[in-house]
Amino acid sequence: GKGGMVMVPPSPGGDTRMCLLLLLVMCGAVQGFLSPLPSLRPQARLAVADLRPPPSRPGLLSLHASSPFLPTEMDEGTNTDPDHPILKNPLTLTDRFTQEKVTVYNHGACVTSYKTPEYDVFFIRPDAVLDGSKPISGGVPFCFPQFGPGEIQQHGFARNVNWTCADWREEAAGGSRGFSFTRDTARAVYELYDTKYTYDMWPNKFLSRYSVDLSAGMLTLDFRVKNLGTRAFDFTGALHTYYAVRDIDTIEIRGDFKGKKYLDKVSGETKTEERETLTVQEFTDSVYYGMDGDVELIDGERSVLISPVNGWKDLVIWNPYGEEKMGYKNFVCIENACVEPQAVKGGEWWDSAVEIRPYCNDAPAFLEAMEEEG
Repeated sequence: GKGGMVMVPPSPGGDTRMCLLLLLVMCGAVQGFLSPLPSLRPQARLAVADLRPPPSRPGLLSLHASSPFLPTEMDEGTNTDPDHPILKNPLTLTDRFTQEKVTVYNHGACVTSYKTPEYDVFFIRPDAVLDGSKPISGGVPFCFPQFGPGEIQQHGFARNVNWTCADWREEAAGGSRGFSFTRDTARAVYELYDTKYTYDMWPNKFLSRYSVDLSAGMLTLDFRVKNLGTRAFDFTGALHTYYAVRDIDTIEIRGDFKGKKYLDKVSGETKTEERETLTVQEFTDSVYYGMDGDVELIDGERSVLISPVNGWKDLVIWNPYGEEKMGYKNFVCIENACVEPQAVKGGEWWDSAVEIRPYCNDAPAFLEAMEEEG
């Protein structure tokens, strides 16, 4: 078309969704929703050649969005703007084209919300507190360096301390840049260094970096940890993700479950899964080993595709069925995890990523609002 524009003729049947899908496919925007599902996450990570050490004096260190690899010091005594993304808590990421929003708290670097125009993908329990006095019960609590009970506090300390927002881009760059995965995403990057508090529990020097990216109907959660010491350490961990559902009794969880070994933590027995599709109609706490493929949560016409890209090797399904105070009826935890210790040598990285894509009526969820407006 003239000026590089792509003209889509009206559908004879007036099917607005089909026109929108055709336009987006031609622009390369929904390629990631088509089968098969290779990772479309940008392969170039947010990588500074050699990560900086913690600041030598009190203050905040920022990687500014307009120059994401240029560190600039921001003194706490002079930078007191509560709307500055480093100090703003919570921080909201927005994709203006798809009308999606993601909310992240400094406490635990916890993603508490991923809102499509129609509904929230994540769930916050009614007994949750957001004042920083305890880990946030809902959204995506971060379990590190320990998953479950063990030598240190339940699920580790990462979900119970404040992380630093080190890089951000509150809105995806759209408009004249076009609508494709090559554009800049809405992004927040949180970092956590070892402190006396963490070292007393887990005597290792480390840097954890957690990147939250929102782009065209997909949320990517990218976690990396670097061993800043000289001796190796190991850890276990998980994204303890709470997915919102309308009725736990009617959902399905589809994936490559049949034949997988799993630990039924309710009975304490290791079993072999005989089902291809899981349902939840009783108290459930199951750890599936070697479950590193795609999983789909089905909730009527809504669905969520959960794709571990690398790192996470296991999957946990949890629901406290019957616990009214927790709001059991309206969520299921589908947790990408590593339940066996992961070794990281001195000076090396361990990294992982999960891609989350919400759908409605077999189309990207954000298209529903566009169809209604059309």
